[in-house]
Amino acid sequence: MPICPVEVRNGHVWVKTTFTQADPAAHWHQRLANGLAHDLGLAIAKAVHGQLTAGVPQAEIVRQVALFGAQNRDGWGVGLTILTALANLLPVLPEEEAYLALFHGARRVAADCDGAAPRRERAPLGSRPEPAALKRWLRRWTNVRHREAAERTLLTAIAAGFSPAELADALFAAATERAFADSGHSLDFINKAFECLDLVGWQHAAALLPTVVGQMVAARGAEESTAWRQPVDLVALCEESTSEVADLFTAGRGACDWSGHAALARELLGDNPVRIADALKEAIRAGAAPADLGQSLAYAAALRLARFGNANEHADWETAHHIFTYANADADGHCQHRHARHGCPRRLARRDGALPCSLSQCATGAHPGRRRRAAR
Repeated sequence: MPICPVEVRNGHVWVKTTFTQADPAAHWHQRLANGLAHDLGLAIAKAVHGQLTAGVPQAEIVRQVALFGAQNRDGWGVGLTILTALANLLPVLPEEEAYLALFHGARRVAADCDGAAPRRERAPLGSRPEPAALKRWLRRWTNVRHREAAERTLLTAIAAGFSPAELADALFAAATERAFADSGHSLDFINKAFECLDLVGWQHAAALLPTVVGQMVAARGAEESTAWRQPVDLVALCEESTSEVADLFTAGRGACDWSGHAALARELLGDNPVRIADALKEAIRAGAAPADLGQSLAYAAALRLARFGNANEHADWETAHHIFTYANADADGHCQHRHARHGCPRRLARRDGALPCSLSQCATGAHPGRRRRAAR
């Protein structure tokens, strides 16, 4: 119950009309939980403001909302992606805008969870197999679309003490078994889950990481799409290039510093898939590392958005946007050293997103220089 400060002065009782709580932080924590549970925008806004006023750290508010989203929706959703993206901006936002970022992130998570089925808790395996076996199993269960087995395998890896780099190595490898899976959403959500854990603490890995497994195992790969098979078989081109790219990485590992990011990005914006594949191989021969390819691809995807015509329809923008988020996830995975530093080159080549993602624009046909519906 709210309380008011009371003083006795010269036999008179003075009551301050400003109501306070015995523990303001705990009170607004519970109010935020209630607002999230019932998707009440005003209650969420007041609770976020109340927690900030009570001195609750911003990261603690993000943690409460993220864990609510993980527990009350069967899978990672757009709300958690928005929350994580906004939380990444909090260190550079002024106080008033930081409050708005927290509110909008929490509001979207609550909307995602409203009326949704909660996630069913699963347990890790009783045994603790070797790390290599767990990674192999995770890829296997992803390929055969067995969510239960994949999620329990991931939980076992977490319980076995896998480092963030090892967990990323296993998840990114499984997610990229299918080319450009779910139009890039699968890899993007995995990357955002890692960013979220960087913000709220890796002690919550068992609560957050399994939320990405359902979509990962159910995702349809680009190899199942006609657009990737006709008029040029891009899937076959990727498969043919994998072995050669792996050998090139082995031969050129640590050869020299490479700085041709801008030039490679221009090549990646072309519409000739064979030429794109050749450009990637030539960059590797010149000393480019997987992280360099990821950065070039992310830059090319950003340029594509910047040059996209304003008259394009929403579906066209979504195509360019999906490639950008996928490219960002691929580059972030490499640049933040989330992959094991000395992984198998063949596996590294297979899971690297540069080749399938750069070829995806050839399949979609929405090139910056060939705007299908852009105003002239």
